[in-house]
Amino acid sequence: MFPSTREVRYTCGMPSTPYRAPLGLSALVLVLALAVPAWARVPQRMDVTSLEPLVERIVTGQLAAYRIPGATVAVVRDGQVVLARGYGDADAGNHTPVVADKTLFRVASLGKLFVWTAVMQLAERGRLELDADVHTYLEDVRLPAAYARPLTLAHLMAHAGGFEVHERLWPEGPPPETLEAYLRERMPARVRPPGELSAYSDYGTSLAEHIIERVSGQPFEQYLRENVLEPLGMKRTFFRRTVPPELAADMALGHTLEDGSPRAQPLEHVVVASSGSMLTTATDLARFMLAHLQGGQHEGHRILREETVRRMHRQHFTHDPRLSGWAHGFMEFHLNGQRLIGHLGDAYLFHSLLVLMPEQGTGLFVSYNGPGEKDAAQRARMELLRAVLEHGHPAPPSDRPEPPRDFAGRAARFAGGYQTTWRSYGTAESSLGWRQEIRVRDGGDGTLHLREPGRAWRRWVEVEPRLFRPAEDPASAERVAFREDAAGHITHLFFENQPAAAYERVPWYETSAFTYGLLAVCAVLFALAVLAGILHRSPATGLLAIIGLLHLLFLSGFTLLVRHHVELEYGATPRLLGVSMACALGATVLTPGALAWSARAWWKRSGRLALRLSLTGATLAATAFAAWLHHWHLLGLGPG
Repeated sequence: MFPSTREVRYTCGMPSTPYRAPLGLSALVLVLALAVPAWARVPQRMDVTSLEPLVERIVTGQLAAYRIPGATVAVVRDGQVVLARGYGDADAGNHTPVVADKTLFRVASLGKLFVWTAVMQLAERGRLELDADVHTYLEDVRLPAAYARPLTLAHLMAHAGGFEVHERLWPEGPPPETLEAYLRERMPARVRPPGELSAYSDYGTSLAEHIIERVSGQPFEQYLRENVLEPLGMKRTFFRRTVPPELAADMALGHTLEDGSPRAQPLEHVVVASSGSMLTTATDLARFMLAHLQGGQHEGHRILREETVRRMHRQHFTHDPRLSGWAHGFMEFHLNGQRLIGHLGDAYLFHSLLVLMPEQGTGLFVSYNGPGEKDAAQRARMELLRAVLEHGHPAPPSDRPEPPRDFAGRAARFAGGYQTTWRSYGTAESSLGWRQEIRVRDGGDGTLHLREPGRAWRRWVEVEPRLFRPAEDPASAERVAFREDAAGHITHLFFENQPAAAYERVPWYETSAFTYGLLAVCAVLFALAVLAGILHRSPATGLLAIIGLLHLLFLSGFTLLVRHHVELEYGATPRLLGVSMACALGATVLTPGALAWSARAWWKRSGRLALRLSLTGATLAATAFAAWLHHWHLLGLGPG
């Protein structure tokens, strides 16, 4: 029996649900900090014939070490497919092997590269203008006119449309059945002018997909099949929200780890085509990579002009000119002294990577059908990339940076908390931002100390004004840049090789340190209020006990959502959030009564001093907590 389908709640190039490991958005940063495992270290300047045993050694080692069931890999170089192999199992339960030209992998947001390729096709044919207002091509979907600057396809290709990002806490009910319905019902707010900052947006890509359909007059997949897939001979590539029965037997299944062993899970059901529904094989993606590396053609079939490919591949957006940024739809990376362009693909249980090295005529694709232990597949794909890069292209030497002599007097201006732009701003989901906060402090030794979620503090040395390198790892390609405003205040932080998000400096009352402290203090005082209500029965203590209990119920539900959102079944999240928010709202409504009782108790000196102090503490905690709930939009009747 083939498993039934499962709803996917995030299907984008960077996971939109908090992982137990650091934000998948930071997967690109992790590779630059993590050394390649011992079994992955290889001699340099190998010839092409040594590539296949190198990749086999690395990938098979990863599958065993990280408990990932299977992988599919393709490497192209100098106009040829030099490697296309499957490794491990497509279905660990039945031990079905992965076959490179047959087994279909759900490669999620790698499909976005096909959306942008189609956009560039229509642009070179004069059907689209990349710098025109997108409303030129839209009639049935109208975005709020929030800013004077028009929103363009060029902005969408850099994920700089200015949209907030939500989808972590889904609305109640099934997902929209059509692309048009998705664009209407899941329309995010516009929170900044287009072209200002990047914040990875499935919605923006879906908007471009809809424009392709309207301009071409064809369904999205039909347009791609006629204009990209068939010309390139990509007969095993599909954009399908659900897997049709005739393809089910060839599908690689996603796997979770249960008792240390991979276990196959039902197939995923994604929301819209461009946001993760692409099914493909390693050999098909090899053809796509070769077309982009050969000026838009493969085996005599052209999908783009050479000048269009050059335009698509060059940088068009960056947060800082010293850092990598965005080409037209391709993420830009700098590793081993080389410029790369590519994209990540992260579905619920699949992790993929496609990278082109245009100057070397080389491309790499890899996909894993399980996250492995502690989401190790995100690290595995980058380890493989690093090994392929070192295959004939060793990393250039680098000197250990020395702290500037005057930096100690400037270090404090960088200190604070920075939170990603890849989040919601006006819904209950905005309350999740502090979980992925970057902390920065003065190291006291001429360096900055920076800590990412789930990692230890690291030392960074300023090498140019507001540009930093790791102090302990001079060979690392990592960089951190800061932006300042006209008044000289530090406002943003950016990572090299992470163009899909910026980090905004937040005020003290939005930082993780304040949030953790507030929640801890309030939880203790609410528990004392419940205890006081049990031991000292009176109208005042009873009211505060109810308030404390309702807030503790909210905190329990909120903690469950924050820590275990990934494991919750579809539909459970909005129900649990709704119940939790109802508890918080009820407690908040009762808080003015508690304030009145507390003031009356002090006026009349009723009860013992210790009791009055504890009740007053609980009342003030309830008041502060209500303000915190209101600030994060957690007093509504639903998740948005």
